[in-house]
Amino acid sequence: MKTLVKALYGRLLVLALLLAVASTQSAGQENAIDVPPLPAGIGDEPGHSAEYVVDLLDEAERLITRAAIPLAVGDTYIDRDNTVYEVVAVEQGRVRVESRGKAEMPDVSGESPKAGLGAFLANLFRRGTLQADQGQNEGIIGIYHTHSAESYEPTSGQAFEEERGDVYEVGMALKEALEAEGYRVVLSERQHLPHDAGAYQRSRRTAAELSRENPVTLIDVHRDAVPDPDHYRVNVGGEQMTGVRIVVGKQNQNRDANLEYAKRIKAIADEKFPGLIIGIFHAKGNYNQDLGPRMILLEFGTHTTTLEEAKRSTALMAQVIPAAAGMAPGTKKAADRQIGGAASGTVWWILGILTVGGAVWYWINREGIGLGRRVGGDDGEQG
Repeated sequence: MKTLVKALYGRLLVLALLLAVASTQSAGQENAIDVPPLPAGIGDEPGHSAEYVVDLLDEAERLITRAAIPLAVGDTYIDRDNTVYEVVAVEQGRVRVESRGKAEMPDVSGESPKAGLGAFLANLFRRGTLQADQGQNEGIIGIYHTHSAESYEPTSGQAFEEERGDVYEVGMALKEALEAEGYRVVLSERQHLPHDAGAYQRSRRTAAELSRENPVTLIDVHRDAVPDPDHYRVNVGGEQMTGVRIVVGKQNQNRDANLEYAKRIKAIADEKFPGLIIGIFHAKGNYNQDLGPRMILLEFGTHTTTLEEAKRSTALMAQVIPAAAGMAPGTKKAADRQIGGAASGTVWWILGILTVGGAVWYWINREGIGLGRRVGGDDGEQG
């Protein structure tokens, strides 16, 4: 019996060590060279569909938001005012949510985008020191589109264009705006058609290949499928544009880090461009965000808003994203602390198990666990 227990502990310790090494590599490396297998339990992931739109209602039947993605009990939504709503029931055409108080948002004091002369000087400084500040990753931002066919009806006359959706124009506008801010951007225009539940598995290779460029962050640019355009339209600085919604997948080991990244995006945007970010979904799904702790999905409006409105939003997001990712001058330490701290949580948990298990293993080998005394009485007289 004693030998069996020793063997069991040995196997558990080996497993914990392997998990710790794997998690450390995941937290320490924000990109993957080869296409890794999907996390356990992840298969096809359905995309946005105007045929599946649900209302999120609180206890007082008040509309919190609308969604065109499947939701599950336990999913959460952070609204414009940073109130957290948790899904408690999913019904036909509606989702019941309950308030869980205010979200704990990161402190981004002094990290918001600068304006006027400050912006000009900061941009000059950034162009000269970006590579030194970032080391080997060289301050690269990656952009791709899982849902290649997504378009804006008022602009193109249809919600989907199988050849090439309007969403590519949004990605290009974001790229150009980021480059104007002084950052290097790698944009993939690979298509992942058709627009079905297998699109994320097809775009997984694109995300992995972009990761070879060693980007600080990878952005999957989408548009939503909520029918009401006013649900997304916002006015920022007197200009009408689309609001942006962030989606973070819960089914991967980077969920905490990516959620902190999303919170940083919203917190910085709230400080400089109030109203630009309309909310954060932390929902069932993976969205290939297991590939790194700064993977993010951004929805620029919906199919009933215009392409031009979405492009206007990219100009502001180009000032927010680098600061949130820790690429803008003076933001790296805070970003690494807030995002990196969340990424390392799983590692420390596993290492804690390993430490405790190691102590037990040492104790078993040195002192035994007393099974002989319980079974046979005195030492040396086991049955």
